[in-house]
Amino acid sequence: MNDNNIPIVEPIVDYTKIPPIHQRRTISFINHFIVTTVAFLNKFSLKCEEKLYEFENKLQKLEAAVVILESRLASVPGLENKSTVAVDCDDAQSSNTVEKENDSESIVNAEDVTTQNLDETKSSEVTTVENVEPISKHPLYEKYFKMVNFGVPKPAVKIKMAQEGLDPSLLDDPQQLIPKESPSGVEE
Repeated sequence: MNDNNIPIVEPIVDYTKIPPIHQRRTISFINHFIVTTVAFLNKFSLKCEEKLYEFENKLQKLEAAVVILESRLASVPGLENKSTVAVDCDDAQSSNTVEKENDSESIVNAEDVTTQNLDETKSSEVTTVENVEPISKHPLYEKYFKMVNFGVPKPAVKIKMAQEGLDPSLLDDPQQLIPKESPSGVEE
């Protein structure tokens, strides 16, 4: 007996007197094990590939949706100007404090100068705005922006633009202004 008072059961079978399993039977057991294991691994890898494929499709749909949302956000006027408006307000406040310190005569003169400058810039802006348009509305580039809006990946559209001899970097900024007439040296 053992120290823990647990009886030890010894086998009464003498393994030397038992005949061995036939080799064919052993080989068939091993073959069956290999076949079932390989079948399981094949099914497992197939399921993993299917799930990865589905996940990749979902990612592509999400990327297309994000691109569409980014283009919609880029087309909203005023989003990019909010940061510049805040800077302009700070500049205006600082210029107002400087003007308060000056005499009233200098304030009147400064206002006249700024009104003249504003009039000049407005007239120059009117002439330049009439001759330019956003690149997304330009007839030469409009189809590429439509491709992106319909979900075609941007890198694929950029490759297409490069194949047709256009600058693919123009696709990154749909609000970029270009002259209304077609660019020189580019055939439609």
